[in-house]
Order: sequence, then C-alpha cells, then structure tokens
Amino acid sequence: MNRQWNYAGFGIPDSYFIRGKAPMTKEEVRAVVMGKLRLGQEDIFVDVGAGTGSVSIEAALKLSTGKVYAIEFKEEACNLLEANKAAFDVKNLEILKGRAAEEIRKIKGFHRIFIGGSTGEMMEILDETGDRLLTGGRIVITAVTIETLHEALQGLKARGFQEIEVVSIGVSKGRSTGNYTLMEAQNTIYILSATK
Repeated sequence: MNRQWNYAGFGIPDSYFIRGKAPMTKEEVRAVVMGKLRLGQEDIFVDVGAGTGSVSIEAALKLSTGKVYAIEFKEEACNLLEANKAAFDVKNLEILKGRAAEEIRKIKGFHRIFIGGSTGEMMEILDETGDRLLTGGRIVITAVTIETLHEALQGLKARGFQEIEVVSIGVSKGRSTGNYTLMEAQNTIYILSATK
C-alpha cells in the first residue's frame, strides 16, 4: 500500500504508520524534532533507535537527493521499519540492523543524526557521532527520563558540541466523552539539539 503525504510541513499523522509494540516518536514531538534537525535536501541523516521509522520516513520524504540510515536492533521494530518503508515507497532509506555504535561506524560521514533511543549506550553513541558527524552538522536527542536527559546533556557538553538547547514538550490530546472533551496528557518529552 502506498501512503501519500503530499504536504510540505512535518507531522505526518501517527495513524498513517503501521504500528506494533515498537516505540514511535509521536506526531507533535516529531514535528519539533524535524524542525530542530534543519535538514538540507542533500543531507545524509542517521536515525538511531528508529523504532517504527516515523522520523526516518519524514526525513526520507524531505531529502530529495539525500539518504537516511535507520538503525535498529530489535526484530519487531526492523519488520515495522521495512513495512513502513514499503508503505510510503521511500527509496532513499536504508535499514541497518544492529547496535547503534557498531552501525554508526559503518557510515563514513553524515550531516544530521537523531537519537530517539540509546538502550543504555548513550556515551558510546555520542563518541561515534563525534567522530563521524561533519563540522556544522546537527544532533537531536529525545529523552523521556531525567536521567537520560542529564546523561545526554553532559555528553554533548563534554564532547564540545555548540549551541546546545533543551526544550521540554508537554502534549495533551482531546478525548471525546459524550458531550464533553477531556484533555489527556502524554509523557513529557525532552528534546536536546546541538551543532558540531
């Protein structure tokens, strides 16, 4: 099935993606993440902990002559990545199956990287990123816990990243209950961004 997204803006609805139990960066957070990445048409982009591939798909649709590497080690998530790649018919998306630090070593250089999941390997991923992210490149990291936020922030500072910014996103969505609409809060997400 070919899923068309014919709009210039970011924020493909979550319902467009084939979902399973794998994590997914939700629509509203994804729109902010994509804005912080500042993608160029020819960029090489790396998505670490790609999950269902929502960020990878958004990036692939914007990079007319660039390329996306989606890194994921969980089997179910890799299957969902493949399914969403086919559903959106993106040709410039390559799925790398394995642990992030090892897979990043296979990419000679890249312009942008998003870390949506580190599975306890944040420092190793940041070390590899520091070696391969091109000068002027952007890194964006999402965190749902204060511990991950702290670790990522300290890691960026220790590696000399510039223009470090932290944003906290709190999203509530309306849910109909008969004649009324209740606003249900989602988890607060921390978004870190920086430039090499």
